[in-house]
Amino acid sequence: MSSVVEKVQRKEELPVSVVVCCYTEERLSDTLEAVASVRRQVLPPEEVILVVDNNRKLHERMQTELSQVARVVLNEGTCGVSASRNVGIKVARGDLIAFLDDDAVAEPEWLVRLTGPFRDPDVVAAGGRAVLSWAKSRPSWFPEELDWTIGGSLSWLPTEPTVVRNPHGFNMCFRREVFGAVGVFATEVGGIGEIPRSGEEADLCLRIEHRWPTAKVVWEPRAVVVHKVPASKARFSIILWRAYCEGLCKSWIQHSARGDSKDSALSSERAYLTYLLCRALPPRLALLWRLKVLLQAAAIVLSIAAAGLGYAMGEIRNMSPFFRFTRKVRRALRERD
Repeated sequence: MSSVVEKVQRKEELPVSVVVCCYTEERLSDTLEAVASVRRQVLPPEEVILVVDNNRKLHERMQTELSQVARVVLNEGTCGVSASRNVGIKVARGDLIAFLDDDAVAEPEWLVRLTGPFRDPDVVAAGGRAVLSWAKSRPSWFPEELDWTIGGSLSWLPTEPTVVRNPHGFNMCFRREVFGAVGVFATEVGGIGEIPRSGEEADLCLRIEHRWPTAKVVWEPRAVVVHKVPASKARFSIILWRAYCEGLCKSWIQHSARGDSKDSALSSERAYLTYLLCRALPPRLALLWRLKVLLQAAAIVLSIAAAGLGYAMGEIRNMSPFFRFTRKVRRALRERD
């Protein structure tokens, strides 16, 4: 770690605001641990902003607990992580704005690794890796390829920094000026409490691509956070529900993309599907006589089917003239803000 500290001391860093969003007292200890992990960074942030999503009681509690180490603000508008992040963006002072989930713990070098790619002026966003921490041991039937359904990183991503379409919300950072140029996170997508809506990061990055075709979004696997997995999420039904919601949101993203970005709107999903069908499934199909392998293969196949069903339902919804009209109005309002 000493070498990292020396590098930080030798170069001038852009000031970073770190935004953590929370919504329930049930994760109070997790939220406090998340904020504490940010305060322990090798690269100290300019500020820590804790946004409480429509929960006055929790807001008052957090002000009491954290007023000396974080700016605690209340989201009184639209519910959900996208709207809460937008509140954090509005009050942030840093040139870079990083985001961490309230049930994640950042490794000490997280922020210095996550902000490193911004030394390249073409980089507008960066994202890091999430390692799962199970409350109980990982179920034998739960394949690594589906870690993304409960807050883990995609297993097929490279082990070296590389350009990607978008980062993931539990561990990401953007240049501040991006939000002024292309708008903030779309509140039509993004989780609301335990409802696993997704796609707000992809939507934002597709707008960035439309505005600046040469802009880069970088995956930095050395920027690590530990994402907690409660026992309640280690269920087959959670995988299928999460996959269904993912398909539903991807349909929205496909229809919301503009110009040339429409071609890449679902590029990551197509690559991931190819990976599942060509690399993840074949070795398991050769060992289906083993119960664990059979259940893992079933989880993968059924998750693909659930995502496909969600996408189909989204396509039906997107055919509605009213839905298309409201999407255009919301886009205009978001970009105006």
